Amino acid sequence: MASGISHAQTSPEKNRVAQELVARLDQALLKTEGLVKANLILIKRSGDSWTWDMSVFRKGEDSLSLFESKGRGLEYKILFKEDGELIYAFNALSRKIFRKTDEEKYESHLSTGFSFVDLSGNSYQANYNPIVQSDLEVGGKKMKRVAMRPIVPYFYSKLVLLLEPESLKPIRLDFHDKDGVLYKTLNIKYGPIKVKAKQKVTKEDLASRLEMLDLNTGSISVLEYTEVDRDVKPDPSLFELENLNRL
Repeated sequence: MASGISHAQTSPEKNRVAQELVARLDQALLKTEGLVKANLILIKRSGDSWTWDMSVFRKGEDSLSLFESKGRGLEYKILFKEDGELIYAFNALSRKIFRKTDEEKYESHLSTGFSFVDLSGNSYQANYNPIVQSDLEVGGKKMKRVAMRPIVPYFYSKLVLLLEPESLKPIRLDFHDKDGVLYKTLNIKYGPIKVKAKQKVTKEDLASRLEMLDLNTGSISVLEYTEVDRDVKPDPSLFELENLNRL
């Protein structure tokens, strides 16, 4: 699968290029201020599927994600503070709030392939050091490849990012567990999303669909963005912990 991987990663130029490629991952993933609407879909190996309507309110370093299903209504809220450094989850069915710390941040959310930290919007560039930047051949096509290690390891031992060689769009992110075993893969797909800004509605080509394959369970989780409203100005009270358990 691989060809001609170079391990000459010590030069400042290579490190700078690798950092820039990781920064492109942060730029591609949708972390806009205002309101973002999406669907979160879990498809199990058996073919059974579940869908949640997802709303993400973001202001500065804080965001609040709501998950609603047609059968149960509001099921979950997740409050992310300080760009995901602090994570609080509110289970609307049990009416309990949990603070996710250290390895708990890497637990699966709603049995999907997405962990709490995956949904937090935290910066990959700030939390991972690139260790190898090279070319990789996938299906006869040459890709840019960056391997990254976490600055503070809790569960992910290594991430591997693949980018298109010409556009440098991030297209795949492989996750290795604490034993170094590849256990899930995120495919990033681009397409038009309806964007409202300054009272005008346009369509922008963004990372509109994130598909996470869980190699342990065989399930596929899809995060599909449907609409962005940058005109929404979330009230600061939305991001206060004492208001998290309000329905």
